[in-house]
Amino acid sequence: MFNKGRSWKYKDILKLLPAVTLAIIIFYFSSLSNPYSTTPSKVTSLFLNPILHVCEFGALSFLIFFGLFPKVKTEYLISLSILYAFLDEVHQYFVPYRYFDFYDIVFDTLGIILGYFAYFLLGLVKERFRRGNLKSDEY
Repeated sequence: MFNKGRSWKYKDILKLLPAVTLAIIIFYFSSLSNPYSTTPSKVTSLFLNPILHVCEFGALSFLIFFGLFPKVKTEYLISLSILYAFLDEVHQYFVPYRYFDFYDIVFDTLGIILGYFAYFLLGLVKERFRRGNLKSDEY
């Protein structure tokens, strides 16, 4: 599970705080009976739900990779994110007026994969800037 030769330091633990904070926020909104009470209509919430799932789990996946990546293998990080998405749906099953929805897990997984690619794409761009192959004035 853990990559060998990497020890944990205080700053490594601090890098986990954004992911833990977002996981708590997701859990809080999953606990609400009607999280869409601020949206204007049911139609908006029907289209908003998949977008929110992709965005929130994309951000969570990105932050999990930010906090844990070289220390923990990629397949474990993706599995951890998908497990959290599944447990989030199980949790919603026990909340009044909420239900377990398989499609939410599908959208969560899509967000997780996009967050994974965004993290590594950002890392590639960062590396190119470091090497000087990409100048900031080209954009």
